[in-house]
Order: sequence, then structure tokens, then C-alpha cells
Amino acid sequence: MALQFSPSRIRTSSAVISLQRSKQPSPEKRCLPYIATISPPKRAASATETGSPVKKLKEKLKESLGEEPVPDAQFNLQLGSQDLQKGLAQSKRIELPYSLIEAGRATAPPEGDFSDLLRLFPTTVGADVFPPYLIIRVQKIPPKPWPLTVGGLPVQFSTDKWVESFDRGRIGQGLKFLEDLDLQKTIDYNQDVLRQAVRVFQELKIEIRDIFWFGGFWQITIPDGTDIKLLPSRIASNPAFYRTMSEAPDPDPAALRSKPPQGVEYDDTMYTTAPNALLRPGIMLSSSVRNIIRNGESEESFKTTTSGILVTNRKGQIFITVATHGFEEDGLVYHPNPHNGTVIGRIIESLPGTDISIARLNPSLRYVNETFKTYAEPDGIRMNGVSPAYPPHLRVYDALSMNNPFSGSCEGVTMALGATIPEEGDKDYVAHVWNLFENGDEPVEGSCGSPILDAEATYLALKFTSGYQ
Repeated sequence: MALQFSPSRIRTSSAVISLQRSKQPSPEKRCLPYIATISPPKRAASATETGSPVKKLKEKLKESLGEEPVPDAQFNLQLGSQDLQKGLAQSKRIELPYSLIEAGRATAPPEGDFSDLLRLFPTTVGADVFPPYLIIRVQKIPPKPWPLTVGGLPVQFSTDKWVESFDRGRIGQGLKFLEDLDLQKTIDYNQDVLRQAVRVFQELKIEIRDIFWFGGFWQITIPDGTDIKLLPSRIASNPAFYRTMSEAPDPDPAALRSKPPQGVEYDDTMYTTAPNALLRPGIMLSSSVRNIIRNGESEESFKTTTSGILVTNRKGQIFITVATHGFEEDGLVYHPNPHNGTVIGRIIESLPGTDISIARLNPSLRYVNETFKTYAEPDGIRMNGVSPAYPPHLRVYDALSMNNPFSGSCEGVTMALGATIPEEGDKDYVAHVWNLFENGDEPVEGSCGSPILDAEATYLALKFTSGYQ
């Protein structure tokens, strides 16, 4: 089946008003709302002369909007000011006078001056740029929630002066490959580079499960027992690190929760009967009911995931993407669940080597490729198209966003670009993006099938993580 991205084509008027969620998921309420810019003293002085910039911003926005302040609101802070810690404690992104990212690669501060980073958080004793993270070494870990990024890099805190925060694995001890390509300096990561990197292992007859580029090094997953002496040491001028499958087990998408966490609110609204009856990416989908044996007793269960994007085939027929593992063999797609909802479509085909299926919607339903509205996006986000995983469309450390019924609106960052190798043994590969998302203080869960967008509102991929059963 040849599919193409479909713009917001199902409309009742020249403009569809994007709806806000009927229920705001608990994780969204915990998300940090602001972006703090650490400005040079002269620039920051006007923002901090009188009163707290955070307080003044809240008052100004509340007065103009008649409601609480807009997430993504940005304000300036000055190092050493009384407002610094108060502002940083509410900021999901902290921007420095310089960036720690250059062309999709992590870089040290100008002239190796880490002094600004050492003054951000109390009890800081050191800071290291250790891709893919910025490590802030402290005597005492600051209370959660923490910022997602500092200077564009994902941030981690550590009380250890030496321990690295990311296990890259062991470096290969074999030959260097693709030496005519220099990912370190002269070229950007793109699909052609990835294709050639995968071909290296095919020609060496070395089995791999996945391969990812972290903006300066490769990380590859190999079967247990693979001889490290045969594994490439550098690919396209970047070091290649390896982890075995037992060291990095593949997440099992079928290992779903038996029930949602107690006390966590999520959006299980039935939007087919809501005002305007318009469906969109990020609504709750469920499988049909099946009987399982738990603790020796039979009970009913169903899988819960979320909806993807609207696509069409060459004939103009309309479908939506869904997570394959979230449905039973009958292919029935319920919204929001089989107990309180209704069948809105049926899976007609699964894409080989992926966890993506195509579902045909019932003819009476309307679906639009626009996310739910948020304070930051009062009209929602209209998806612009599909972005291939190469610059300028997507780079490591690019900002991402996701909106689904479990996490609500949340932000993320691109950690790595790469591919997984289908289990069927096919010589081809499936391009993947390794993402990190925040939701206040815990990892994002239950987002199976949710579309992920880059800063240009371009559709990137489906989020397949653990869902609810």
C-alpha cells in the first residue's frame, strides 16, 4: 500500500477551531511552563530591576488573558540575582548566552569557560559536556522537577565527581570504515550515511539489532557473544560503541500495564459525541475485550493506545496510523475503550518491520491533522508534512513536542537518529528516532501511536512506548 501524508483535509468550514482537551492529564499539570534565558548583565538588568520577572510575567499574562500564564512564556534571568533559583525551578528549558549545540553535535562553552554553568544551581561542584547529556555535578541533587535542557542539551544531575551518566558500551576493536565520510566535521548525518553504515555490517555478516548516531558517536546493539575484535572501531570518522542484547533488552510493546496508575487522570473522553465531533491525533484508542488468566482467575482486559496521523492512499481513501501491538487479531479500533465507547474503524494492513498499522475510519467520522489546543498553541498545531531524518529537517538535540491523552502536551528532545533491523531477517532497515520526553518529574508512558512533531510542526514519527491494558 502506497501511503502519503494527508493535510487537514476534512473540514466543515474554511477553518476548524482546534479544541482543548476535555480532561487535562495529570502529567501535563506537572510540566514546567517556562523557558528561562540567562542573559548578559546589561540585558538582564532591565528585566530584574524591580520585582520578580516570573511574578511580573504571570501578572501581565493573567491580566491580558484572564487566566493562568501561558506555558512556553520566556523571561530573562541574571546569574547571581535573587530571582535565579525561583525562575529556574519553573523552567523546562534554560537558554544560555551561547549554545551547547553546533550542527547537531554537542560542544563545550566558548573558550572552555564553564563558569556560567557552575553558577546555575546550588552546591554545584562541576559540569561536563558528555554527549548526549550535560552533566551538572552537585553536592546535593536539586528537588524535582528538573529542566529538560540547558543550553540545548538534555541535563542530568550527579553527586559523583567522575561517573558518566550514559552507558555508551564498549568501543569496537576492529577496522575503521567509511573513512571518506567525516561526520565529525565536514558532513551532516543523513539517510545515505545511515544506509552505508548498515551496509558495513551486512557485508561483514555481523548481525545487529539497531544502530543509532548520537551526534558524535555510534551506538549499536549486537547479539550476546559477538566478538568485539571483529566490530568496526570507527564509522564515518566517529567512534562506534556496542552493547549486547542482554545489556540493552528490546522493550516488549506487548508488556502493557494491567490498569492505569492509581490517582492519575488521563483523557478518556468520547470525542465522537463531543461538541463538533471532530477526531484528531492524540485521542485514546483501545482494542476489543479479551479474557486473560490473572492469579488463577479469568478476567476481561483490553489494550489502550493513542491515535496517530491521517494518511491517504493513491486513490484518496482516508486512513489513520495506529500502534500494531495495541489491538487484537479482529482489528477492531475502539474509542476511547470497548466499555464506554464505540468502534470507529478497523485495521486493514500492518507495515512490515514496524509497529505501525493502517486503520480505515468509519465513513461518518471526521478526522483532522491538528493537535488539541494548549495555552502555548491556542489554535493547536497543524501538521505540515512528513520529515525525513536528515538536516535541515531533523538533527540530534532538536526540540520536539507530543500531545496525547496520557501525558497531555509535553516537550522532548531528539537524542539520536538511526535504524532498527526487522526481526524477519530482511536486509532492509526501518529508520528510527530516539527521543526523550518530559512530563514534570517522571518518564512519559502510555503514548503508543502518538505523533511526534519537530519545531516546524513537521510530523516525524509515532511514539511507541508502554501503554495501558
